[in-house]
This record gives sequence, C-alpha cells and structure tokens, in this order.
Amino acid sequence: MTCSSTMAAPRTADAGTPVAGAARPFHPIHVHVRVRLRDGGSVLLRPLVGGEVSVLETVFEGLSTRSRRQRFLVPMPRLPSGHRRALADVDGERHVAWVALVDGMPVGICRYVTTGPGAAELAFEVADAQQGRGIASVLVDAVTTVARSRGITWMEATVEPGNVASEAVLARVGIELFLSDGLLEGRGELRPASPSRVNRRAVLALAGQDASSASTAAATSSS
Repeated sequence: MTCSSTMAAPRTADAGTPVAGAARPFHPIHVHVRVRLRDGGSVLLRPLVGGEVSVLETVFEGLSTRSRRQRFLVPMPRLPSGHRRALADVDGERHVAWVALVDGMPVGICRYVTTGPGAAELAFEVADAQQGRGIASVLVDAVTTVARSRGITWMEATVEPGNVASEAVLARVGIELFLSDGLLEGRGELRPASPSRVNRRAVLALAGQDASSASTAAATSSS
C-alpha cells in the first residue's frame, strides 16, 4: 500500500517479497509505540531520525515494482541519491516521518511535509509482504496525530488511480480525492481517524522527546 508525495518525486521525473539479502544495517532506536494489528500481530512505531538512509532503503527494497510506481508516480528501479537525501531530511516540525517495524525490521514509512501555513502533504508506503495488515492505517494515525499537534489543519495527498486501499486510508483522515491530469489528488480538513488505531498520548510523548534521549524511554499501546 502506497500513497505518493510530490516532494519525493516531482511530476517531471516516477505484491511481491523483498529480494534476498536486500536489508541493510541501520542504527537501532529503542523507543517505540507498540500497536496491536487487526490480525493479532503487532508493529512498533517510532519517529524516523534525520539521516537514517538505511531505513529508507530497507523499506524501498521491500516494495514491488508496482508499489514503487504507486509511491513515486514513475518507474523507480532504485532510489536515487537525491530522493534519499530529501526523504531522510526530517526535522520533527516541517518534515515529520515515522517508521513501522516488524520483528525489528523497517516495513513501512509515513511522512508529512508542510506546504504552507497549517497545511501539509501526506505520503506513505508499506512493504508488499506486510500489506493488508493495517500498518498503513496505524502509521497514518500516528503521523496525523503529530501533525495536528504541530498546528496542521489541512492535509493533501496524491494517489495513482486504482489504489483503492490508499484511498480508504486517506478518507479516514478527511482527504477526498478527485481525478486531475491522470492522478487522484485531494485536500481536506484534517480530522482524527475514528476509532483511533494508536495510543495518541504515547505517540505525542514520543514525538516530543529529544533525539539525544530517545534510547532512554519507551511507550506502548494496544488497539
């Protein structure tokens, strides 16, 4: 399941299993919010730390060709260096991203990037092997919870036509999509997903922690 963001792939540029040996080492962060998924499993959520390129690459390598095209709107056999830099350039305010982990491995990312006062663009991707479990929904719930706390009241997104699962996730937070130049684009007043898929207090507590102290605290939730 993927939802595109124009900040990651300008328009002028674009379910399987990850390729063997694709995962690369990444710096572990020991603070997380644990969320129970609808299939009885669980996923850990945490903020992406600026410069965590290896996490981006691990999730990207878990996307099929189709999922990569849906996420970046163009064919994307590999993640260009410019995209890696832009996607890893998170600051916790203007650009916020959270990562989902299953069995210690990154499997999904959701982010927003501000586009103006009180407005931001939303994007997410989940590795094909983990799609259908509700991971996109919990990631979007966590990231939009942070967005509202940062004064974001309007959210926009772009989706490839036929991406029904992503359309449903976006509709839950108030984004209505319309066909425009061959893509589904939309903007809506941000509303809390109901029912909540995450412990929002835990999410906000973790979002507010300084990165230097991130390994000394933990937050858990079940939904």
